[in-house]
Amino acid sequence: MAPPDEPDTDEPIEVASPVCYAHEFEQMAPPLAAAELIAFLNVLLESERAGARVLARWCHEDTADAAIDGQTLAAVRDDEARYCAGLTAHIKRLGASPSPSTGRFYDKAMTLSAWPDRLRFLDKGQSWVARELRDKLPRIADRDLSAFLQEMLERHEHNLRLCAAPG
Repeated sequence: MAPPDEPDTDEPIEVASPVCYAHEFEQMAPPLAAAELIAFLNVLLESERAGARVLARWCHEDTADAAIDGQTLAAVRDDEARYCAGLTAHIKRLGASPSPSTGRFYDKAMTLSAWPDRLRFLDKGQSWVARELRDKLPRIADRDLSAFLQEMLERHEHNLRLCAAPG
């Protein structure tokens, strides 16, 4: 055995890559294909349209037992409408046709009359959009669209905190 101040040449030297480099070796998901991207944007558009229509109805109703005020609901409605317009513009810019449909969220939401149920359902819808955006954003190659969708994600996360259902 070699003295403590000299390396032992008989023992193998272990080498490891720092964990901080691991992300460089992970397989990145490929960008969304054009058809898949347009389908995703149209689903978002239909969902945002449903949210805007629901909130347009709800923000004019008595919110005394809602734990949220009409102005907050109107602000969220305005966000939904703004994202409808932005999604429509991006879909057209990409050479496709925006869906004229409204998501099923609208019909389901219109069956709810109690505010706690409505807020939970709104939370569910906003959470779904945020989850879908988080999932697909890494696969969006178009810089302008990616920036728009990132802003949309951040705003939905903000609105989730703003409209959090009690309990």
